[in-house]
Amino acid sequence: MRMKKRILTSIMAIVLVVSLSVPAFAATYSDLTNHWAKTYMESLAADGYMNGYSDGTMKPDKNITYCEALALFSRLYSLTDLQSKLIEADYGTVVKATVPTTLSWSYKNIEICLAAGILTEGELKSIDLTATITREQISVYLIRAVQLTSQANALSTQTLSFADAGSISSGCVGSIAELLTIGVVKGDEKNNFLPKSNVTRAVVATMVYRTLDYIKTKGITLSIAAYVGLAQTEGVIRSVSGNTFEISGYDGLKRTYTLPSSGKVIVNDTASTLSSSYVGFKATVTTKSGAVTNLAIDNSSSVEWSQGTVTSALATTSSSGSITITKLDSTVKSYNVPTGAKITRSGATAAFTTIVKSDFITFKLVGGNVSEVYAVSGDQTLVGTVSEIKYGTTVFLKIEDSDGTMYSFQFALSSLPTIKRGDNTVTIDRINAGANVTMTIDDCKVAKIVIEGSENTISGVVTSITTSTGGTAWVVKNSDGTTASYTLDEDVTAYSGTTEINISKIAVGDSVTFVVYDDVITSVKLESSASLATKVSGIVQLVDTTNAKITILTSDNKLVYISVKSTGSIINAKTGSSLSYSGIAVGSSLVAYGEYADSRNFTAKSIVIE
Repeated sequence: MRMKKRILTSIMAIVLVVSLSVPAFAATYSDLTNHWAKTYMESLAADGYMNGYSDGTMKPDKNITYCEALALFSRLYSLTDLQSKLIEADYGTVVKATVPTTLSWSYKNIEICLAAGILTEGELKSIDLTATITREQISVYLIRAVQLTSQANALSTQTLSFADAGSISSGCVGSIAELLTIGVVKGDEKNNFLPKSNVTRAVVATMVYRTLDYIKTKGITLSIAAYVGLAQTEGVIRSVSGNTFEISGYDGLKRTYTLPSSGKVIVNDTASTLSSSYVGFKATVTTKSGAVTNLAIDNSSSVEWSQGTVTSALATTSSSGSITITKLDSTVKSYNVPTGAKITRSGATAAFTTIVKSDFITFKLVGGNVSEVYAVSGDQTLVGTVSEIKYGTTVFLKIEDSDGTMYSFQFALSSLPTIKRGDNTVTIDRINAGANVTMTIDDCKVAKIVIEGSENTISGVVTSITTSTGGTAWVVKNSDGTTASYTLDEDVTAYSGTTEINISKIAVGDSVTFVVYDDVITSVKLESSASLATKVSGIVQLVDTTNAKITILTSDNKLVYISVKSTGSIINAKTGSSLSYSGIAVGSSLVAYGEYADSRNFTAKSIVIE
């Protein structure tokens, strides 16, 4: 989002930025040399609050008018292009009807003052903007400008200590008291405030400078609440269903909106209702914190809108030529762009020659002829959260960005973008609602979707394995002693050393190291496994001839039950002779070779009595 840099640097929302030091590059004004207000006025001029005159002077001792004072206060705010546009839409008519054309330079300043509450419409109509402003009245406007009105109201009944306090208008007492409290104003050598006297530019500069100093110290920021969090999108209406509508923006992205009961629909500057009859017409959607506040529709039977991806752009001159596009319905069509057509690229006026293959383009045609061209690069990045995904021969995906805007995408199952999770390429069904994703759009097509998350490597012992229709879950006692539950990815890979194994070979009791991506195990390395062990040893505790099973106690004090039903050989190591399992004595030292059926049961292929 581009910002006007009226104060210092880029500013988010409508925020007051304060700098009280005089920069080294501050302009020098010929009439400020040795003037007592030199520091204040040069600082405000350097920061863009106060303007000098074309003759290189600042005229510090000139009385300031209402219009000049209000213009200065309006500069305390830095607006985005959108905010300026919306404020003008809200207040431009009344300002132009009230402020004389001789003061047309101040139109935008007065609009901001109305929007910020520095000035009311009634006051605007009642004051002479060309008249000089008084000390008490400028105190009121300054307090409003820095949004200290509530503090001033709390002091509105205070008795001021000025010698001429009785001549201060009652409606100005609170503002003057607040400015006195924060150290902005004081009495003259006779302790007079002189409320009805004129105010010089030097005095105003001092008041503003000190007020900004106070704001900076308190960490106060100013905002015009009605215009904070606003966003605006222009595009063509593609569908309407009840109070839900879809816009194909000038950037080629499809956005889905729901019109709340408080949202306004304006058709050709007249209040209306949402209808499917407006499909195909241009719309401007204004949202505040993601909610639609206004839907403005241009409905004209002589106007047609066409959108698509540029396949070729042949210039006749720098401002005209022929453009062929693949439209949203996949048909191909060529358009002639005549000299005089309005051409913009990424919101700025541009030449025809800036339009290139793979740009996304929107044409406005009047009477069948191109009158406006809106082009943007076909390469974009979108960051958001998956709100919905539906699978079928076509995959439907909705993503919500941080502003609450909903974007809609659909992909043929036979032609999907690359899906990445960490360093791994995964299938699209790994995308779940609630996942944070970064989408890369190349040549107006989604080329890649990266499932964002944190990747960690964890070691531990598997203590539980549960499989259900929802997948397989492991409970692992981690190496730090904690226990946690993890879900196995359907494409999880498992290794023993460098050899890939089936994940089903890993059993309870196995020691593993695994990569987990937001509680989903994507790969596993088997460190040691009872289920894959080739032998077990211990002291014989019981020989069960009925069930053909021998119970031993291992060196780590674990009972293991050895099945000897399919044992091929039992050898006495001392004599080298064979024997049957029934001849094994309790207390014998035994080594069985075979494999674990689970963490406690072992199937022996051969046994050695040591």
